[in-house]
Parts: sequence; structure tokens; C-alpha cells
Amino acid sequence: MKKVYEVTQSYNHMDRNKVIMLNQQRPIRHAYYKEYRELQKLCLTILQRHKHYMGTGPEKINGILFDGAWLWEEYIDTLVNDAFYHPKNKSGTGAQKLFSRDEGQKVGLIYPDFISRNREHRIIGDAKYKPVQNIRNKDYLQILAYMFRFDAKTGCYFYPNHSIADNEVLYLNQGLTYEKNEQKREDTKVIKLGLTIPQDVEDYKDFTEKMKQSEQAFLEKIGLR
Repeated sequence: MKKVYEVTQSYNHMDRNKVIMLNQQRPIRHAYYKEYRELQKLCLTILQRHKHYMGTGPEKINGILFDGAWLWEEYIDTLVNDAFYHPKNKSGTGAQKLFSRDEGQKVGLIYPDFISRNREHRIIGDAKYKPVQNIRNKDYLQILAYMFRFDAKTGCYFYPNHSIADNEVLYLNQGLTYEKNEQKREDTKVIKLGLTIPQDVEDYKDFTEKMKQSEQAFLEKIGLR
């Protein structure tokens, strides 16, 4: 629990009623965020100190919520750290600036997940802890903005892959449909690059061995092995 308190110092119990009221008044309804609706309900249950039953037995169950997206991002960092810078939003380290004013002041803090150390062939990496089919819309706009900012021709989504599907490569278009000259740019692309999570395993030891193989294959796809 000490560690939990250390990383949640911004939480103020005096704001709890305000947080509860705002989330009750504004439940998640947008289809894009529907996967977070159940999480919102669970968080409200915890904040209101309501009982959340799991089963009907007499045993007491203690639980803790983990930020899966953050854990996935930090896990990816352990694999690619030698080749990528890793700005950290939670700790405020490695922040980059998006704009400069006329007088030279730099403004607009941004925290891309990963920026390759290779200056000649810069790659922007974005860790996504969600199914590949849910990587879309705003995800595309964000990574393209980062690619433009850091003069990168390649962007990669690093996601947990539960299938044997190949990586999906998306080339940025140029031209206009109005002028009937829309076509792909051969030199600018976004890649959905999955790290395969072993499914058919006998035990934890078998899982760790197969996971190491998946990690090696993942690094080879990026060109780090």
C-alpha cells in the first residue's frame, strides 16, 4: 500500500464527493470509449465504498486496480530502451515542446511514448494496450502529429497480439479526392506491430519461455535484433 500512496500523491480525499458527482452526471456514452464504461462503474463503486460481490462464499476478497496501459508501456520500454528514448508523462520526465513563440519561448508539452535514438531514420513508437481493431481515428492523428514534429517517416503501434495476423502497414496518402489524384506516399507509413502473447501454454514456465521467443521476434520486426 505504501507504493500505491507514493504514486497517487495527487489524490485528495476531500475531492472524492466532487469526483463521484461529476462521474455520475457524466457517464461514458460515446462509442469510442465504451470499453471504459465498466471501469468507470467499478471506480464509482470503490469510491462510494459500496460492496462489489464476487461469488457467494464466506471468504474475504481483497483487490487492487492496476493501470494496464501504463504497465504495458513500461514493459515495452524494458525491451526497446537501448534504441528508443522514453518520455514519461506520469513523472513529467523527458517532456518535449511542440511549438515556439516569436520570442523563442517553447510551449506545448508533449510526451510521445517512444522516440528512436536514430536521427537519420527516426521512428515514433506508441504503446497501445488494446485490441488492434480499436487502434484508429484519434490514435492515427496523434502519432502523425508526433511524426511531423520529429521528422519521422515511420510510426509504430506496439500492442499485445493474441492472433497470428501479420503486421498491418498503413501508408499516408497525398493528393485530394476532389482533384482525383489521391495516392499513397511510399516513404511515410504507420505500422501496427504486435507482440504476440502465447495462448497455448502448459504452465507458467512454458509461458515465460514462449514469451521470450515472442519478445525476440518482436524486436526483429523493429530491426533491433
